[in-house]
Amino acid sequence: MLVELRSDQFQEKSIRFHSGLNVVLGDSSATNSIGKSTLLMVIDFIFGGETFLEHNKDVVRELGDHDYNFSLKFGDATYYFRRGTFKPDLIYTCNDKYEEKQPLSIEEYKTFLYSQYLLTDIDLSFRSIVSLFSRIWGKENLDVKHPLHSFKSQNSSECITNTIKLFKLYGSINTLSENAKRKGEESSTIGKAFKEGLIPRISKTQYNNNLSTISEIHHEIEDIKKNLAKYAINIAEVANKEVMQLKTTKDSLLSERFSIECRLARVGKDLSQNRNVTSKNLSPLIKYFPNVNLDKIEEIESFHSKITKILRAELKSTENDLKDSLQYINSEIKKIDEKLASIISNIENPSIIIDRVYELSKSYSGTSSEIQYFETDTKIKAELKDARDLLSTEKLRILAKITDVVNDKIRRYVTKIYNEDRRSPTLHLGQNSYTFEVIEDTGTGKAYSNLILLDLAFLEATALPFLIHDSILFKNIQNDAVAELIALYESIGKQTFIAIDEIEKYGKEAEQKLKKYKVLELSNNKVLYIKDWRK
Repeated sequence: MLVELRSDQFQEKSIRFHSGLNVVLGDSSATNSIGKSTLLMVIDFIFGGETFLEHNKDVVRELGDHDYNFSLKFGDATYYFRRGTFKPDLIYTCNDKYEEKQPLSIEEYKTFLYSQYLLTDIDLSFRSIVSLFSRIWGKENLDVKHPLHSFKSQNSSECITNTIKLFKLYGSINTLSENAKRKGEESSTIGKAFKEGLIPRISKTQYNNNLSTISEIHHEIEDIKKNLAKYAINIAEVANKEVMQLKTTKDSLLSERFSIECRLARVGKDLSQNRNVTSKNLSPLIKYFPNVNLDKIEEIESFHSKITKILRAELKSTENDLKDSLQYINSEIKKIDEKLASIISNIENPSIIIDRVYELSKSYSGTSSEIQYFETDTKIKAELKDARDLLSTEKLRILAKITDVVNDKIRRYVTKIYNEDRRSPTLHLGQNSYTFEVIEDTGTGKAYSNLILLDLAFLEATALPFLIHDSILFKNIQNDAVAELIALYESIGKQTFIAIDEIEKYGKEAEQKLKKYKVLELSNNKVLYIKDWRK
């Protein structure tokens, strides 16, 4: 816990803190710019924050670079440190007189805090844990509609993940997430191999065809093995099987060739015909019809000519395609004829059995590989879907548990502060987004009251070590509600730092408590620093 904060630039050189609630009081006039928010920002600064240097540039501009000495107590041990504005990335360990001993990097210092506050079993950095709940004017975490955002541009999904980690419930999600990630990488690897052509991709239909082909090849090879002696005597039986297959294929190609030749003939006939009407064909019309409008007729005929050119181009393209197809079919028929000639010429040669078995084995190998790749891809995709479904189910279960805990605590707070009939704000956590709302109550005071209640619920339910609340959060909240909120800060027991003014209006009991937990009181005549640059 924070014990002391010193600076030569403070009017009150040493500020002492205690466990539980620590209050920075303003005056009864709610005077601005006296240092309440700045002191809270300095507290955030000595806990490793950076916003003080960015938002409160006027402090360094007016006072020059300066140091903040502070002490922290964990158990029975007290540690002394110094952090300055000139080299804020260096934190110096000190003795009890704040004399420099050893420099630490800012990261080493935050690791020290991470360890001493017993946060090492939370998969978040120290600043990721505490920064959100240091709600000070000048930071980006004061949006009452997005209370889990540390800064405006933060991704909502990251806010959800951080919340789960803060509740120490991320272990099972992390395991399932890593598994889903591995399956995703495996699926992506196979997809890239398909895309680059490194392995063949087949469709479901082709896969089924391949299974049938494998069965046929296996059956034929087994048949050859069982009847090898018979085939050795009668080689023609093997040859005849292949000859029949080749003849069937050739008949199909011949039929297709005939069809293409017929279409090619019709296209050639269409191309040879010339249906254009020329001006010379129109001249006899003048003899019989002197008043005929030849210009109009020629204009119509010009349009017909253009259409004819388009049709001729399409016919020509069709003719070329048909010729290419015919050439391919003739080439395939030639290959079959050569194969048939080879089989017939070797009908008495026993090596034909070996050649056939080799061809079957080669086909079996290629087809089997395609089947294997298809089945592997299908299996990994199914496993990826299962992994993602398990992850989603587990995440929703954990989020439901967190929302139940938080909303239950908020409900209890609302009942204590207001009454049982008062609506309480509700936190809804989705897998990648969240909402925090109270229906039919959108007033500024109630909104900030809801934000305070949410933070207190997190403080009580998690290992969050402390929180900081600026005076802006208490503005517009009804007076009796603020009095009850002070009691809540007090009851939780963890170290909290709040700034508040106009305390008289919250009632005698609340005023006494705020004065009891006061660590510093500022006013128009007593500002935080030795220099007042408001004028």
